[in-house]
Amino acid sequence: MSSIVAAIYLWLFTLGLVTSQPWLFAMALVVLATTVWLFRRRGTAAILLLSAAGTGLVLASNVWPISTRFTWDPFAQIRKQVNEQIVGVSPDASALVLGLSIGDASNVSDSLQSAMQLTSLTHLMAVSGANCAIVIGAVYYLLHRFGIRYRVGFSILALCVYIGLVGFQPSVLRASVMAVAVLLALNLGRKVNPLAALALSVLVLLSISPSLAVNYGFALSVLATAGILIIAPSLYAAFSLRMPRWIAMGLAVSAGAQLFCFPVLLGLQGGVPTYSLLANLLCEPLVAPITVLGLIAVVLIWCQPIAGMFFWLASIAAWPIAQVAMTLAEFPFATMPWRLDGWGVLAASILVIAIIAAMFSKRLATKNLSWLLVAVLVAGSIGVILHQAVRISLWPMANWQVASCDVGQGDTTVIRSDESFAVIDVGRDEKKIDTCLAKLGVMHINLLVLTHFDADHVNGLAGAIKNRAVGTAMLTSFVDDRPGANFSRFLLETNRIRVIKAEQGLHGEVGTAGWKVLSPSRTAEEAEDSNDGSVTMLWKFSNFQIITLADLGEKGQQRLAASLGSWWTDPNLPLVMKVSHHGSADQYPELIEWLKPTLALISVGANNGYGHPTRRTLNTLNRAGATILRTDLLGSIALGKTSGEFEVSYSGSS
Repeated sequence: MSSIVAAIYLWLFTLGLVTSQPWLFAMALVVLATTVWLFRRRGTAAILLLSAAGTGLVLASNVWPISTRFTWDPFAQIRKQVNEQIVGVSPDASALVLGLSIGDASNVSDSLQSAMQLTSLTHLMAVSGANCAIVIGAVYYLLHRFGIRYRVGFSILALCVYIGLVGFQPSVLRASVMAVAVLLALNLGRKVNPLAALALSVLVLLSISPSLAVNYGFALSVLATAGILIIAPSLYAAFSLRMPRWIAMGLAVSAGAQLFCFPVLLGLQGGVPTYSLLANLLCEPLVAPITVLGLIAVVLIWCQPIAGMFFWLASIAAWPIAQVAMTLAEFPFATMPWRLDGWGVLAASILVIAIIAAMFSKRLATKNLSWLLVAVLVAGSIGVILHQAVRISLWPMANWQVASCDVGQGDTTVIRSDESFAVIDVGRDEKKIDTCLAKLGVMHINLLVLTHFDADHVNGLAGAIKNRAVGTAMLTSFVDDRPGANFSRFLLETNRIRVIKAEQGLHGEVGTAGWKVLSPSRTAEEAEDSNDGSVTMLWKFSNFQIITLADLGEKGQQRLAASLGSWWTDPNLPLVMKVSHHGSADQYPELIEWLKPTLALISVGANNGYGHPTRRTLNTLNRAGATILRTDLLGSIALGKTSGEFEVSYSGSS
């Protein structure tokens, strides 16, 4: 118990230290003080000693961080050779084998990664604590004829080699410290409380590397393990009375892990993954054979035919994982809505605590109150889901003129005038752009603009042009020979779509809406990179105008400001601004404040990891008096202005 309390305290303290949030320090002290008071009659010296030691080590590591960079990597050549020689029944299956064998997720396709995220299977794209357990278990079993010291020693040695192969990933480090503690205790003939071993791993790793406190992988690994250890046994006992034991075991483990990880997963998945339990129940049993077969292939990589055979066998087991993820991700309501702000995380945390209290409390009053709280939170969630379903069914409104599709961390803007359509960028995901355009009723595209060839602007091209006639495609004049650029041009050519190059001053119409290219120039020689060379445009309707800034940075916006007189000819017409680069800090505030947009559209993915949109840009837009509309908060957005004020509708964040 002492180590568990000390671990909770130290994690909160370290979070406060790393994030500079005083309230986390206060919460850590409250946890420590409350525990000391509750256990004052049983003795609290161990709790205080562990907490004090951990605090000192964290402070020391924060001031004098321990370097873990090694110039010599004995496994680099092996990883490279495995990556080059891996084979399988499909590219996705091979990518999963590579991830589960050596922790290399670089070959996982964007579509599979998205599907795995929607179904809570991302832990199967790379090495996790479960893989460490499989390695130790396999070695320990193979040496069953030897004494305990040999079995423990070789198991730890195998674990060290495995860590060297897959790298110092947070979940692997957590599992390794925990496993070594259990193995050493086993060698001494002592039993170890698994929760105490988990707490020890938290104390040790946070003391060495305080930055792990804010690492999602570390948090999910610890919480999932805690959920499995704390509530999975009780869930198994209940489930096994009503279903076969093997199903009950898988369901209990998945439910326990998912429940404890729920508050953290909200930040990663943007909602509640509806089919996560089913997906994990179907896929988890496949992890062990994939890991074992994959590692045998790695050991035999020097003999390519034999290694290839084992890789192929492993990919047969991995193939269903990809199919389950892709299939379930296509199901309706794959992600149920939940508040993603601090209040949403707090509600999720209260739900977890209430379920634990209802399951383990011996007082009837506490049980009843906990179940009542669970019922209220679940009922509220169902209400939000129903509201979301209604909102989605009503989006967009009939008179929409501009739409910003929720394509995650990417861009897609759609212009509509007299049933003519322009699509500006197509996001990263083919399915998302296709779904959004279908919902908007876009069956033909008069003008398709690819502002530049970053993946989050062009990778969804196949989905955008699927079963749609495209009149003209406009591309940036900036020279770009990256694979995404070449493939985009190839797709346009094979679909016989007319292509023109954007240049400053080029103009035309889509329906009755006029457009004009603001940048780049014909040669784009002024552009320093692809963002700087992206196509920016001004669109004019009869009663408002919209400027689409693509990913143009501050220097490019300064050039626009310098040529303001050539294109900003109607300042009294209300302006909608498609904010550049997902609201990054790379903006020219003076231009935004001069243009004074009425509405600001920010196409950005929830919890994108880039910090978009930045506080600097949001403050600039607020100073300019703009109403900010963000796809990460509102989902797909549509707006129109037939008379008077703008009318806005949104689908709700997914």
